[in-house]
Amino acid sequence: MRPNSITALSVLVALVIAAEFFLLGDALEYRRTLLLSEPWRLLTGHYSHLSLLHAMVNAIALLLLAQLFAGRLRASEQWAVLAVAPLVISLVFWVAMPGLGWYRGLSGVLHAFYFAGCVVWLLTSTGRDRWLPIAALTGGAIKVLLEQPWDDSFPWARWLGATVVPQAHLIGALVGTAAGFLITARRGQFKARPRPG
Repeated sequence: MRPNSITALSVLVALVIAAEFFLLGDALEYRRTLLLSEPWRLLTGHYSHLSLLHAMVNAIALLLLAQLFAGRLRASEQWAVLAVAPLVISLVFWVAMPGLGWYRGLSGVLHAFYFAGCVVWLLTSTGRDRWLPIAALTGGAIKVLLEQPWDDSFPWARWLGATVVPQAHLIGALVGTAAGFLITARRGQFKARPRPG
């Protein structure tokens, strides 16, 4: 990643932690009943957290993913995922999950980031280089599918002291997969598979 991209991402991370430190979660969280009058919550709900620990864990994960995919996703593409994924995830919450009254956390967006990076990595690799992104995508998909409650319930997380929304991880994974295909198509970088014989 270029130094100015790292600086910009560091500022975002600082804002995420500051929002929790200054107890701004109530003003920023996704809250279904307030979305029409306070639409910024569609975006900011994903950058507010349940605790300082929650914010720090997600902030570190974001920095690690940005470094991991720095050679695969351009800075502008990373920022596009960080801007668009929260909005799409929130809209899916609003349409498909009426029982979800509120939400805080970056984990759905982190899943979008991860899957976008893996898909771009896979689609721009050739031959034997494909095994690692295939393994990364497979592992990510298994993790997301195994943690789903497959109903409208929200499991309890002891370390957070609150319920979690693993459905956000699934939605994020789907959004990220679509983003990976769109990014690669926009670049015109699909690698053709060699024809047998």
